[in-house]
Amino acid sequence: MKKKIVLLCSGWASNYLTDFINGARKATKNIDVDFYCFTAYDYTELSGFPNYTGYSIFNLINYDDYDGVIIFSDLISNARVLEKERLKILKSGKPAISINKKLEGITNIRVDNYSAAYEVMTHLIKDHGVTDFGYIGGKENALDFAERYKAYRTAHLDNNLKINMENVITIDRSEYIGAYDFLSNYIKNGKKLPECIVCANDLIAFAVLKIAEENNIKIPEQLKVVGYDDNIYSKSTTPSVTTVKSNAELIGAESVKRLLSGNNEVQQLKLQSTPVYRHSCGCEEKSMEHQKIFSLNMISEQIETETFARQMEKIQEIFTEATDVFTLLTNLELFIAKSHNWEGDNFAIFLKSDWSSVLINSQENLPQNYSYGAQVQAISSIVNNKKYPREIIATSSLVSSKMKEGNNNLFIFYPIFNHSYVHGYLVTKNNTNLFRKRFAYQWTKTFGTSIERFRKQNMFKQMSQQFLRLSTRDALSGMLNRVGMDKLAKHFYAQNKKNGLTTVLFFVDINSMKTINDKFGHLHGDLAVKTIAASVMDVVPRNWLCIRYGGDEFLVVGNSKNYNGEDYCSIIQQNLAKKTATMKLPYNLSASVGTYSVPPSSSLTLEEAVEKVDEIMYEKKQAFHKQQ
Repeated sequence: MKKKIVLLCSGWASNYLTDFINGARKATKNIDVDFYCFTAYDYTELSGFPNYTGYSIFNLINYDDYDGVIIFSDLISNARVLEKERLKILKSGKPAISINKKLEGITNIRVDNYSAAYEVMTHLIKDHGVTDFGYIGGKENALDFAERYKAYRTAHLDNNLKINMENVITIDRSEYIGAYDFLSNYIKNGKKLPECIVCANDLIAFAVLKIAEENNIKIPEQLKVVGYDDNIYSKSTTPSVTTVKSNAELIGAESVKRLLSGNNEVQQLKLQSTPVYRHSCGCEEKSMEHQKIFSLNMISEQIETETFARQMEKIQEIFTEATDVFTLLTNLELFIAKSHNWEGDNFAIFLKSDWSSVLINSQENLPQNYSYGAQVQAISSIVNNKKYPREIIATSSLVSSKMKEGNNNLFIFYPIFNHSYVHGYLVTKNNTNLFRKRFAYQWTKTFGTSIERFRKQNMFKQMSQQFLRLSTRDALSGMLNRVGMDKLAKHFYAQNKKNGLTTVLFFVDINSMKTINDKFGHLHGDLAVKTIAASVMDVVPRNWLCIRYGGDEFLVVGNSKNYNGEDYCSIIQQNLAKKTATMKLPYNLSASVGTYSVPPSSSLTLEEAVEKVDEIMYEKKQAFHKQQ
């Protein structure tokens, strides 16, 4: 019977996690096991607020569905999330392993980050005579970083060396860019580098190598550099980097073996890491073959990064240019079906079942929501490199049944969200490309941000339309006002001419309006305006423009497309008589109506045509007054 193991992790430690998963899958190659890896990315927003919404991906997990649990507890930086998952795991009774960080009630397997780091420090002191050290690390609270720094301190004490705290540097994150920027300013300010810089990981070490190259500092003669993690490029840089291999593959294999054996005994196991001595501390000369491999890898990686960036730009463009939800969904699905190099041959984008209503939600900001709901809909799905029909599945199913086919599968889940609102998730099958290269963070961030951009774009569109309605609409009559005439009627008139249509004008004027206002008050005057307006709008075609031209004057602009010569002058008056018959007004409410047609060949402007129809209406009005 197929086994299922669930992994909870943060995607930032991508190289370590990739090695771990590779080790776990190798150990189970003869056993039918599916791995479900739920990957979160926490980050700091521009406001400085830490965003942990990505951990909502763990809300998809029902531990009862799995045969074992692996939680990378040292990588999950939110203590509340970690405790919540610990309690859920214990309640399920499933065998579980916590990697590196000890969790009460759960077996702990950890890397010995201390011993190998201490061994490297001792090697530098004893074999290379280094006495002046510096240390660079990030603000992360991960246990492995703490142990590496502890080794740095203890090696100083055991060898009677004084720690120069000015050379102990803390940057925001243990990454290349932050380290490079810091060291650039450090050198520019005239500060002297120590004999050796010990780095919390290889990414920082790469930044030190780059700074040394730019400032003609010879490594290892003038500066020795030590990293950690044995990154895939550590042996191929110039010079190659002395580092520590954490043996994540061995830990992955050991973890999964223990889970499948059913051993749920709570204990702590520690696996050794291994020092790797290379040229950056003076131990190994770099070969030309390594340089060649490194150059080819760098070229390939640069091309991949640029191509991936273009794909993200295209996705953003699709969201930006779509005018409605249907167009957005269609264009997005077609594009992703053609271009999915990083997502792989089997993946799906699932959004919550109410996703379409969310996209047209006109709230300024969506409320906090970490739930995925009872159902999700695949807006784009590729199975075996072919477009798969859209489908709605129960959220508890996680992936479509078609995608679950096959043995020894690896499913990786990434949350799609913006700020504190979860939209859905991306799931890939047997593909670590997004994961390994950290493209997944950019992918999900781009997708979540693009959803919000489309929603805001739609919101502003609605607001703009509402503002246009308010600014062009006469509040009393419900007709267009003179602004509306300028914005809409002139364009309508021009389009009639362009399309070879005759423009039909009707001009309506309330009879004896001054008498109504003077004798019966302005409330009756307002009532007269509303009644006449309604009588007009009730009978003319819906796509014609009805305008309150003046206080008691109304203009109708239509065309011959849906006009068969109806006598709207009489129809309007008849409709008015019908309305007023039941109103019991203390006066006779009537109107004079004139009409004029403008052929498409006419050179008259709309204003000139309105003057013509106004004159015709005025003749009708004079005839009315003569009869009184």
